Amino acid sequence: MPLPQFELSRPQYQLLAATVLMPLPDPAGADDARTEWLARGLDPGDDELDVSELVFLGLVARKDGSLTMTGLGAAVHYRAAHEAAEERLSSVARLAESAEDTHSQLARAVRRLAQGAISFEQALAEAKREP
Repeated sequence: MPLPQFELSRPQYQLLAATVLMPLPDPAGADDARTEWLARGLDPGDDELDVSELVFLGLVARKDGSLTMTGLGAAVHYRAAHEAAEERLSSVARLAESAEDTHSQLARAVRRLAQGAISFEQALAEAKREP
């Protein structure tokens, strides 16, 4: 079964990332939750966060005064992390292509490394070769 697509706000993705590490105190139930949230780089008062929406979507669950990540929430978090890494890798490959005229050996090595065609050590050796 394919993973559903979710359009979450940046703070909602940050909350998912935070709950991967450990549960967060539920701001609806704990008075000292705000301090914990702020220490972890989250603002429970952020209008874009909408914890209730994350609970409704099944990405986090309220349990024993805490917000915990669900299996679906973990899948959404890791898919977003994977997509961000792919985007960065694509940028590296495009940078290498744009430098091909001036640094052809390095550009070719970076592109092949990004494609998974060679290992890091092979890319280093290829980049050091004389043209």
